[in-house]
Amino acid sequence: MKLIRHQLGLSTLQLGRAIGYTGAENTVSVTIRRYESGQREIPPWIGRLLLMFERHGVPPDFLPPYMEMKP
Repeated sequence: MKLIRHQLGLSTLQLGRAIGYTGAENTVSVTIRRYESGQREIPPWIGRLLLMFERHGVPPDFLPPYMEMKP
């Protein structure tokens, strides 16, 4: 997960929002960090979504307008 996130140039918050997590920014970031560190198992649906992002990028409308991806 972390490798794909870095390849995409996303922060933990951006990846969390792209996956569909809502709520406080800190909570979303902590959730992604827990997946990346192995503290939480990555659900299969998130794994498949990450592979799609890796192959095709994150669709622009998956992120809130104020979160720009790095070029």
